This record gives sequence, structure tokens and C-alpha cells, in this order.
Amino acid sequence: MKHFKAYPFGRRLESVVGPHPLDGVLTPERTERFRQVLARRITRLTVVVENCWDPHNATAVLRTCEAFGVHALHVITSRNSFRVNRRISQGAHRYVNLVEHRDTSEAIRALREDGFRILVTDLSSDAARDPHDLRDALDRHPLALVFGNEESGVSEEAKEAADGRFFIPMAGFVQSLNLSVTVAVSLFSIRHRELAQESQGDMSAAEQRLWYDRWVRRQACRRSSGGDRDAAWEPCR
Repeated sequence: MKHFKAYPFGRRLESVVGPHPLDGVLTPERTERFRQVLARRITRLTVVVENCWDPHNATAVLRTCEAFGVHALHVITSRNSFRVNRRISQGAHRYVNLVEHRDTSEAIRALREDGFRILVTDLSSDAARDPHDLRDALDRHPLALVFGNEESGVSEEAKEAADGRFFIPMAGFVQSLNLSVTVAVSLFSIRHRELAQESQGDMSAAEQRLWYDRWVRRQACRRSSGGDRDAAWEPCR
């Protein structure tokens, strides 16, 4: 059995999540870890994956978002479905808000309604040459980073709807990276300072309590059943 470390973190952040009726079902280390992760979660930065055909890559993106504290991952499935590979996920799918969209226009519309500016990965001459440049933009407004599939990249529809473009500069013959690597480099470039400083996230108190309740109930259910009820992926809305 794996032991659950309460503090992979260097310091303890103040949590807005109070006592929960099911706290006693789990270990104190597990409930404290839940609170500390939620205290670091960011909601004003999100990732959008458009029609990824490789489930390993798509799941690796999900795991990357969870690792860097990005709470929501939007997946567009107009051409390719999205299923979690649990071996790749390593449980990360239980702690990320997965939102599925039937097509690109639906995703763009929903994100704009939530106040996000849309930025796509693209090699055009007017694209920002470094994800570091997006840090200041994130301070001004929420950002949704759109990544295309492995073969054709971001769709023309997404490019036309976008508020801006960016790419990762490279120095070799290869001018592209694996999808999950691209997402990881982009998120770390934007969030490295907050991650290193272990800064407080921006998730509201109400959202932290909501997701804590979901996580604790799910974990308690798995413990009582003696198995894993999350075998199939379901979007959390």
C-alpha cells in the first residue's frame, strides 16, 4: 500500500475548508492534503485540447494540469472522443474538472461567457514568442490556452476566434513538441514563480468547499466499496 504524504509542499497554506462530516473516514494526512491542494488551485488559467486522437497524450495533458494546479481541462470532441487512460493518469483524473465540448464553437462560447480570453498555439509571425509573455496578460484577465491535435494543430476556426497566439521558441531542426510536453512547458513558463513560492491560488472559498466535498465523498465511497468507482471517465460539471 502506498503511504499518502500530507506535505510534498514546503509550507502550509491557510485553508478556507472547515471540518467535514466525512473527515473521520479518511486519514488526517489525506484530508489535509486535499485542503492544501485546493488552497493552491488556479481557475483563471485553463487548458483546451482540440480533438486529440491519442488517449495517452490527452491523459498526460490532464495529469500535467493537475500537477501544475490548473483546475479545469476543456476537451473538444467533435472528431475524436476522449477517454482517460488510468495508467497514465495515476489518479489525476479524480482531481481535475474535466469539461467536454461537442465542438470548437461551443467551447469558445462557453469560455467567453466565463470571461476568458482565448489564446492558441501557432507559428505565425504575429504570435508571442514565449509563454513567459503571457504572465502579464494573466494578471489582467483569465486565459484559456488552446492546443491542437498531433497531426494538424489548432483548427482554423479556433485561430479565427482567438484573441491572440503564442508559441514556444526552439533552437533545433525540430519545430514541434509532443502535445503534453508543449502544455507542460507552457504552464510552467507561466506559473513557475507561483509554484516556486507556493503561492495561494485563486479558487474561491465556495469552490474549494464544493470540490473538497466531492473529493472526500468520492474517496469515502471508494474505501467503503473496496474498489475504484472511477473506472470510466465522466465530465465533472
